[in-house]
Amino acid sequence: MHDKIRFHPMQIFKSSKTPTGLYARKKWLDEAETSAWQNDFKETVAFLMTGQSADGSWFQSPIETVRRLFGLHLTMRDRTEDIDKALRWLIRKTLNNHLSEALDEDLASDAFRELPFIKAQDQLTLVCATLFLACVFQLESDDLIVEHYQFLLRWLDDHPDNAAVWADKSNILRALIVHPVYANYDSTLKLVDDLGEKQQSSGLWPSPIPFFLTINALAHLQLESAHRQCLKALPLLSVLQDKEGSWGRQDKEWNTFLVVHALKNKQLI
Repeated sequence: MHDKIRFHPMQIFKSSKTPTGLYARKKWLDEAETSAWQNDFKETVAFLMTGQSADGSWFQSPIETVRRLFGLHLTMRDRTEDIDKALRWLIRKTLNNHLSEALDEDLASDAFRELPFIKAQDQLTLVCATLFLACVFQLESDDLIVEHYQFLLRWLDDHPDNAAVWADKSNILRALIVHPVYANYDSTLKLVDDLGEKQQSSGLWPSPIPFFLTINALAHLQLESAHRQCLKALPLLSVLQDKEGSWGRQDKEWNTFLVVHALKNKQLI
């Protein structure tokens, strides 16, 4: 473990049945072959699939469908017929003329809690979430997916730097980093460099740029600028870690997952 991370961070995942906990237990605690993990996995996946409608959605809700698909990404990993049906529904619902004129549901302030996105423009955030899920489930070459990635690049060009757009840019970065082509586009590199300029000497980024989500996003990239920002944040991560090894005042398991995943990607633990 890196000498700047003071406490072992895995305790919070032990016996966890959440999608993030199951991922950690499988990937980092080597429990995939145990009967306990396998039973918990089956239970959680069964719950995630509960309530899926014939059209593929969960309750005809884009945000609930995003939440279920993200949980299935952490657990099932591979696309199944039911997952594909849900993705196709979400794509049809969300990727409509780039930004839908209106949503069928009002999204609560915590709608994206424990998802790799933050509350910003609801329609744009759902576009980013849909593109992210399409990529992690190997639909990155779909014509509609590519068209909307091009839309995100144009959006970045049309929205120069100001504090009001950084929540949206955080969500766009998350969508860009999972695409095998757009992760290396000049617009992505510029966005990462802009984050580096925003990062404070403490390692933080100014509001509304989310600290744990940003570290996790940057750690997915093989870019020198992204690596420097992760290293710059390490001392602050050490300060913020509690004695149980976790991070955050709330959503401790989720924040710890984001940090450990980032540190693993950067081979810092």
